[in-house]
Amino acid sequence: MTERPWFKYYDPGVEVSPVYSHLPLSRQFSLLVERQPDSPFIYCNDEIFSYAEINLAATRLANAMIAAGLEKGECVAIALPNMTEFVVIALACFKAGAIAVLTNPRYTAHELAGVYRDCCAKAVFCQADVLEKMCGLVQGKETCLSHVVLVTPGDAEAAILDNRKICSFNIFLAQGDVADPQIDIALDDIALLIYTGGTTGVSKGCCITHRNLVTVASGWKQMTGYFTDIDHYKVLSSTPMYHIHGFQTAINANILLGGSMIILPEISIEHILNAINRFEPNVWPAVPAQIVGILNHPGFAASKVANIQHVGCGSAPIPLAKMIQFEKITGVPIIEGYGATETTMAVTSNPSRFRKPGSVGIPYPNIDCKVVDIATGDNLLKQGEVGELCFKGPQIIRQYWHNNYETFITFRAGWWYSGDVGYQDEDGYVYIVDRKKDMIICSGFKVFCSEVDQVLNGHPKIREAGVVGIPDPVRGETVKAYVVLIPGESLTDLEIKAYCRQFLAAYKVPTHYEFVNALPRTSIEKLDRAYLRRKQAGSHGVGENAIEPVRVGRGFCQNFAQGCPDYEYR
Repeated sequence: MTERPWFKYYDPGVEVSPVYSHLPLSRQFSLLVERQPDSPFIYCNDEIFSYAEINLAATRLANAMIAAGLEKGECVAIALPNMTEFVVIALACFKAGAIAVLTNPRYTAHELAGVYRDCCAKAVFCQADVLEKMCGLVQGKETCLSHVVLVTPGDAEAAILDNRKICSFNIFLAQGDVADPQIDIALDDIALLIYTGGTTGVSKGCCITHRNLVTVASGWKQMTGYFTDIDHYKVLSSTPMYHIHGFQTAINANILLGGSMIILPEISIEHILNAINRFEPNVWPAVPAQIVGILNHPGFAASKVANIQHVGCGSAPIPLAKMIQFEKITGVPIIEGYGATETTMAVTSNPSRFRKPGSVGIPYPNIDCKVVDIATGDNLLKQGEVGELCFKGPQIIRQYWHNNYETFITFRAGWWYSGDVGYQDEDGYVYIVDRKKDMIICSGFKVFCSEVDQVLNGHPKIREAGVVGIPDPVRGETVKAYVVLIPGESLTDLEIKAYCRQFLAAYKVPTHYEFVNALPRTSIEKLDRAYLRRKQAGSHGVGENAIEPVRVGRGFCQNFAQGCPDYEYR
């Protein structure tokens, strides 16, 4: 890789262009089990599971999956919170060569149907509280689901055995052989599918390969030089494993590092603090809302937070004042980074020696970065100029699942066009200025404006609606809706909330509403969301029930104007 200005700021031991393992994750994990079978792998509540115990369960489950027809290349959905079984299922998918489709169990049946229909998932692992939704998807024949595996303890298993499409996890597991399945898995085979929002408002599946996971784990180890000072990687998993951040830092990183993870079945500030005091992790990958919540907790000062050697922060910027306060009290630096599902987690990180507060750091090894003009994406900008951030490297995915249109406009000549607006300084440090994509971060969860818009616009009494993110002291951001009613109709915010809850997870439902006469439009008649944000910020003195339409010209993507071969409009 050509010399880059950020190379000299890497921590000692970081290689500019490391060589990665040629072994898929399943094989790497098997070798790890051979080396340290009795080492603790998972701490969950009062239980400790060794590498050998988890490996045995994953092997049996993989064989049971293969026997049930869930073979290499089949999509298997995991709709679970953080729990030991989540790890077992993911590892079983790696062993069987199946594609693990990670989904938020809080999604509505409407949202889940869209994902499972798109990837043709054949099976789903879930808990009893979402069983009704899953059964509805099977019976309604909207999806390809043929197996619903219920992950729940106790007598609930006996009640479901009469339904051939539903089986308990323990019984399904018991059907598997204990011999490691001999499945030929290549590094470029897809390991994970994680769905994220698209430019058309339809979710798109990020095809994360075994190679992507191997390289990002290596980059994570390289960029966090503190690992050289830690005898045993012991990570507190306080973000959902069905997100790439939680999956990578807990499951995937441990396959490379051979450490252990602390699983919180219920993620809350109280549970996070209790886990820190009880298990004493040395690594805590967090989101800003969790760090701020810990700071505000009455037990923070007397806690063992100061014993943590590394606190990572992602998903949204952390207020500088809170960062300074946390570090002053604990002496533990907060390392900010940047990434996305498309980059298999982080693609930049602040080095430990040369941090720049406000920056998301420098690119990972073997990752290149450039900034291009927002209008066309074709013109390379100079140092310090603001534009769209683009990245290239081995941990970045190559495509979206069966979605040529989104793949074409997002991945160009090997570069991932992030949709985020920012710049690089003279040292190569990356700064995020704004989001080109219409995305809101609520308590670390991504909310895509277009998705909420579509639900609101489906209400029979609403003529048009648009949402934006507004600051929230607890969630970081929350959703505000601007609503235009059909003349002569009346509607309350409580009625709209009830309607939205039928189609959206709770964190996506707008919490603030403003009824207006019209929405602003751009020159090509698109909703001018930027104007709504400016209005919300108080920069326009318009009437309470009127938004003055403002038309703003915007360049059209040159690549799209020239034609997009073989694309699928979704």
